[in-house]
Amino acid sequence: MIDEETLQNVAVKQAGIESRRDTGLPRPLSVNESTLDSHALVLTGVRRCGKSTLMSQRIRRNAGDWFYLKFDSPQLVDMELGDSDALDRVIARSGARNLYFDEMHELDGWELYVLQKLDEGFRVCVTGSNASLLKGERATKLTGRHISRELFPFSFKEYCEYLGKPHDWTEIDGYLKNGGFPRFLATRDESILFELFDDIMYRDVVAKHGIREMGAVQRLAAYLIENPGCRFSATRMLKSLNVSVASTVINWCDWFEDAYLFFFVPKYSDSVRAQLVNPRKVYSVDTGLVNVVSRRIVFNDALCFENMVFLSLRRKYRDIFYFDDGGECDFVCMEHHLPRVAVQACVKLTKEDSGREKEGLAAAMRRFSFNEGFIVTKSQREDIKVDEGVIHVVPFSDFDP
Repeated sequence: MIDEETLQNVAVKQAGIESRRDTGLPRPLSVNESTLDSHALVLTGVRRCGKSTLMSQRIRRNAGDWFYLKFDSPQLVDMELGDSDALDRVIARSGARNLYFDEMHELDGWELYVLQKLDEGFRVCVTGSNASLLKGERATKLTGRHISRELFPFSFKEYCEYLGKPHDWTEIDGYLKNGGFPRFLATRDESILFELFDDIMYRDVVAKHGIREMGAVQRLAAYLIENPGCRFSATRMLKSLNVSVASTVINWCDWFEDAYLFFFVPKYSDSVRAQLVNPRKVYSVDTGLVNVVSRRIVFNDALCFENMVFLSLRRKYRDIFYFDDGGECDFVCMEHHLPRVAVQACVKLTKEDSGREKEGLAAAMRRFSFNEGFIVTKSQREDIKVDEGVIHVVPFSDFDP
């Protein structure tokens, strides 16, 4: 429990800090504003990717009519849903009708309070650092009353805008190495990424889920960050992790994905069971994180480039598979359960690997009846005619999935 006076003081102090916050680079957000008269806007994404900054940008549009509260403040650690009456009174004194709740997942039962404020005619915006924010029972309670949007570290275009660089292939190496976390790009202090990695792992995975096998989780996270773009099998990791059942490792991976630290891409199959039993490919939320945190001495440009292409696709598509049937294709993206695009990632298309890349992509084009596919490279551009249609070889800087 928390008393009303403390809550009032925290809200006033946080409002002062928020009003002075640098709103940074404008981030795009596709949403019908009129819908937010009746629906909560829920922003999710990895820690430090800019959710709070995006919220600040929205606050500025509403001039003085806003109330802000950051729930992961140390002063609010004892706050419970039962304190909602006190929070109601603090909000009423502010006179605001636009509510901004940062990291609200820290409050157990937060979705019930959001529903209450929506029913009272407030506009509500919520941020959270976990994809499970809207899973299970919470999603059921908010069904039909929320609009969900994901935020990621800077895209390549945003990276170039933030640093004042030209948006072309000459900047790809820098983006590949540094990634898109704003604070790191501003300082180039590698300790920021080390601390971020640990913060996500311990706060959003270990502590949140009460994991006791700390050493095993650390070894798993180290393996995953060192092997972007590689196939991963929970069963094959049991011995090295000293874990007895694969379901334990699968749970850890699911929680890593909920925290937006890693993503796991299944092999495409018409059989759901086959998708579950086949190895998945792992990708990190940021290539800068891979470069700094990984213990690999040599930075693998090819695998990190594939990771970078994956992230550009993941910003648009939630359902992504790899294809391996008569040839391997890195990515097949789905939308509303329908295949939309097939993509290969290749730093440089040479004579040696051209046949393999084209054959794998053509196999996916045949399977999904695509008349075009894409090979994303660092700087090459070409159209290649194949029996299935046209393969577009495009530089990453121009690729728009």
